[in-house]
Amino acid sequence: MDEYFLALGDLPLHPLAVHFAVALFPVALVFLIFVTVSAKFRERLLLTAIIAAAATVPFIFVAQQSGEALSDVMYEPEPHSEYGEMLLPLAIWVLLIGFAFWFSLKKSWPKLLSQILGFGLISISIAAIAMTVVVGHSGAAATWTGVDP
Repeated sequence: MDEYFLALGDLPLHPLAVHFAVALFPVALVFLIFVTVSAKFRERLLLTAIIAAAATVPFIFVAQQSGEALSDVMYEPEPHSEYGEMLLPLAIWVLLIGFAFWFSLKKSWPKLLSQILGFGLISISIAAIAMTVVVGHSGAAATWTGVDP
């Protein structure tokens, strides 16, 4: 299956896919955090924000798979590949907590439980943004300096 993720035409797929994941995922998470915090927009836009974040997860998957395919052909920058493997599960947790938070509001679960889920959603979204920066920076450093950070 790695051969499907190795190249797009004559270009390696990984550098192309990474730019979508590194740019769109954090932007979607900032939108999700804003909507979660804002009572004014939460009721109307929470599901939209969760779906926007979900729409970026395939880019993370493609970036991860294409990175693994590229490492089979070239070298594997050690910390970057390890960080990259952590991002997809983190993104999935964001979605699970996001949908649980949305469901808790729609079904009028106890307010404390909804607040805990909202806090968890904001916290894991911030962690996912930070991890995206770490993954992107470590990959860029390995690419441009030739040295693993």
